Amino acid sequence: MPGKNNRMLAKNIVYLGIGILIIAVMIFALQAALGYVQVKSTPPGWEIIRPPHEVSTLLIDNDTVWTGGKEGIVLISRTNRSRIPLPAGAPPTSYVLQIFQDRNGSIWIAHDGGLIRFEEGSWQVISPAPEIPFRRVVSLAQHRDGSIIAGTDADAFIKTSSGWQSLRSRGMPLVALAEVILVTRSGELWVGCGEPMRGALLRFDGNAWHQYAVKDGLPHPSVRALAEDSDGAFWAATGYSRSGGAARFFNGSWTNLTVLDGLAGESTRSVSFDQNGRVWIGSEYDGSVVWSGGP
Repeated sequence: MPGKNNRMLAKNIVYLGIGILIIAVMIFALQAALGYVQVKSTPPGWEIIRPPHEVSTLLIDNDTVWTGGKEGIVLISRTNRSRIPLPAGAPPTSYVLQIFQDRNGSIWIAHDGGLIRFEEGSWQVISPAPEIPFRRVVSLAQHRDGSIIAGTDADAFIKTSSGWQSLRSRGMPLVALAEVILVTRSGELWVGCGEPMRGALLRFDGNAWHQYAVKDGLPHPSVRALAEDSDGAFWAATGYSRSGGAARFFNGSWTNLTVLDGLAGESTRSVSFDQNGRVWIGSEYDGSVVWSGGP
């Protein structure tokens, strides 16, 4: 009897393994089919570019599109959409969360392991360093006076003549993660948090801090990216898992975009604009999309 029971147990384990394998194959086939249908049904004026699939940050520098995420830094040609190699000597990076270009043309990369800068063809490691009060950097911006602002866990630091100073000491409310920082042309400071359960969007108008949530018109509380277009409108990339969307804030109201409007995926991670006026929106799982505008 024990031998028979053992054989039945072994047989059940084999059947279970076969069942799990069949389910995994079906899931893979379904995802592939959905991706195929999504590409084929993209509305006119939109174009999806893959790889990379996970795009947490996106920056356009002339004809080079800088993207960052789980795969580190990936460069794409803006003209033919092909992948191009990194400049020589690039330091190793972990998960890249922000790529930012300052007014002098230098490109800053914030990643889980610190902060680096690409300037005039050479790379420099800013953090970690003994005199820097932070290590992990998740966001970057530049103040109107030229100072660089670095967002970290629960805080943000602005570089002054005496070093890096905390924005918490200047009255910024506590956030779970200062994942998004935007300084507008008018000088307003926006700080967004992408934590799924503790998302937040803060705005400092020069006198006081204000907060926005889903009830105010955001597609999702998890704010991943902010940008300002040439018309002065604000774009927010929001979402987590398979929910969220991109949103445009103009004249005091939000307009939301979903996959039905042409997004590659509703969990959006990045938004940027090229010199032709097109908006590029990166997603968490589904690549990037380019929108030329119009209805």
